[in-house]
Amino acid sequence: MTTKKTRREFTDEFKREAVVLLRDSGRPLTQIAAELGLEPSVLRRWRSLANGAGQAASAPRPGGAVAAMSAEQVEIRHLRRELDRAQMERDILKKPARSGCPPVAAETGCGMVGPRGAAVCFLVDLTP
Repeated sequence: MTTKKTRREFTDEFKREAVVLLRDSGRPLTQIAAELGLEPSVLRRWRSLANGAGQAASAPRPGGAVAAMSAEQVEIRHLRRELDRAQMERDILKKPARSGCPPVAAETGCGMVGPRGAAVCFLVDLTP
C-alpha cells in the first residue's frame, strides 16, 4: 500500500530568507537544505530563480519552465537538440557494420553493353 505525498507550499518570504541564508552563511547548500527540511534541488531552484531575470522565487509560470525562458532561449534549446540528433545520426552512419557482412556496394551503370556484347556493371563502394 503506497501513501501519496502532498506537495508542500512555501511563502515567498520563506523562499527569500532561505536564499539569503544560503548566500550569506557560507555553508554548503546541502547542509542548509537539510536544516530547513528541503531537498537540495528545491533550494538550488529557488537560488537560480532569485538570481535569474528578476522574478520572485515563486512567480507563477503558466507554461512551466518554457514560459520562463525567452523566445531566443527556447530557439537555442531547440537548435541544440536538433544538432545533437544530427550528430548522433552521423556518428551511427559512420560506424562500420558489425554483422560481418561485406561492405555495402551500389551498382551504377548496370545494363551497359561492352564491346563483346557482355553486360558491364560498375560497383561503387559506399563504406567510408
